[in-house]
Amino acid sequence: MKYLKITILLISLIMTVTAVSAHGVDVTADTMVVADESNGVQVKDIADANGLNISVYKFTSQDEVAHILEHSINNTNKKILFVAYQDTADEFLKEHPDMSKRIIVIKDVNNDTIQQGLKDIMDAPTGNVSQEGSFGLPLVIGIIVGVLIGVGCGIFLMKKKN
Repeated sequence: MKYLKITILLISLIMTVTAVSAHGVDVTADTMVVADESNGVQVKDIADANGLNISVYKFTSQDEVAHILEHSINNTNKKILFVAYQDTADEFLKEHPDMSKRIIVIKDVNNDTIQQGLKDIMDAPTGNVSQEGSFGLPLVIGIIVGVLIGVGCGIFLMKKKN
């Protein structure tokens, strides 16, 4: 009987534990350029020549690029310019067309298109505008919950005192 209680307790604890996401943490900059070995240095040189503070990441596989794109779903501040792996970005944008303002894909990569793409990605909008005014609602809910708990505790103590 003793082991049955312990087993039931362990099973219930295991069932209540939330799933841990093994996706990983995004350590890349919020504004970035996806490049490869053939054009990474070129993009960084153009960015530096124009005084733009942007991180250029050289990727070696489409899986790495897809992983970064998945991070951009939850990070509404992430803006990405693609000068490589354009097919991966296009497939992602087909599935997530709402992100087309934060993800810019350059098809014909040359100095002029890179310079224009860098300016466009720096000016791209970020964040969710509808979340800016959402502080008041949680505050009101917290006050209501606090008052209800306080009234409940007060009633309980008054009845216990009598």
